[in-house]
Amino acid sequence: MTSFDTVEDFLANDAFREWILGRKPQDHTYWQEWLRQNPHKRELYEQAAALCLVLSGDPQPLAEAQYPEEIEQIKQSLQEAKLRELSTGKVPVYRPALRWLAPLAGLAALIVIGFFLKDFIKNSPNISNSTLAEKKASATKDSWEKIVNSGTSDQLITLTDGSSVLLAQGGQLWVNLQAQQREVYLIGEGFFEVVKDETRPFWVYTPVLTTRVVGTSFQVQAIQDQNIAFVKVKTGKVTVNSMKDPERYLVLAKNEQVELDIQTNQLTKQTFATNHHRSNAGSVLNDNQNFEFTPVTEVLSRLQHTYHTKIEFDQANLRGCTFTGDLNGVPFAEKIRLICSAVEASYEKQGDTIYVTGHSCSP
Repeated sequence: MTSFDTVEDFLANDAFREWILGRKPQDHTYWQEWLRQNPHKRELYEQAAALCLVLSGDPQPLAEAQYPEEIEQIKQSLQEAKLRELSTGKVPVYRPALRWLAPLAGLAALIVIGFFLKDFIKNSPNISNSTLAEKKASATKDSWEKIVNSGTSDQLITLTDGSSVLLAQGGQLWVNLQAQQREVYLIGEGFFEVVKDETRPFWVYTPVLTTRVVGTSFQVQAIQDQNIAFVKVKTGKVTVNSMKDPERYLVLAKNEQVELDIQTNQLTKQTFATNHHRSNAGSVLNDNQNFEFTPVTEVLSRLQHTYHTKIEFDQANLRGCTFTGDLNGVPFAEKIRLICSAVEASYEKQGDTIYVTGHSCSP
């Protein structure tokens, strides 16, 4: 029998979800008696209930009409005491599960491939098309922005803190717009290059794995109806844990990965080949951006190709100009600034195009 010691225990329980989503109103007596016998777990119960309603995409659960007082208590919990948890982007997990993610040191690049739990998706059919960001924004107006890549190639996104995301085709990203928070929720795939800020860690959430970084670059993929999750590290060190077992975590170093079997919750650590990737966005993992006396025109052309972003420049005006520097893990906007600064060029972004102007470096 489930002990219900964490929010995750509630969310993983079929009977609890069925009750909260209004599919088993006859269980009202059972859960009322359970709360009477476990008053010390009421807070966990209400947090899990609020989270279940948010993730379900069901604004009118059946039980609401029959047990308005209980549902109102849950909504009150969501709107008040637990508002801080949800409005800061921690949608798929509860705070105690996060405390086991140790701070990450240095610049790192990693792949996180997180997949939804099949059973939870079946009970929450609207999650992939849900208005998750809008539901959260209803509690804290204008605090979240939803971005969907409906194009035919990867889409480059620059976040308010300067971090960049290369969002794969069909990907969806919810971004916390609050200045004090650096948190996103991803469905699909994206390559992140994060501005280093030790006072404000950067969080990427998926229902299976959570990634916490200070300043790094990494790949995240979260796809429905799959049973495997991955984390792959290019440089530096990271810590990873599954949501089902937050007290158990692994430390990964360069070229190491952890594979999570969602059915068994088994974590397996191993090395991986850097020339292997699953998608276009994942290919950035293999792009070595450490340049040495490389023509600036070549550097800009590579960035344009890799990030699917148009960069306009005059070959003749930049003739003879070279760039030396390591841009691995550096957010895209900062890459452009560093390159232009090195050759005394200027740049301007107009719409989706970056215009670089400079002068010849040849005598």
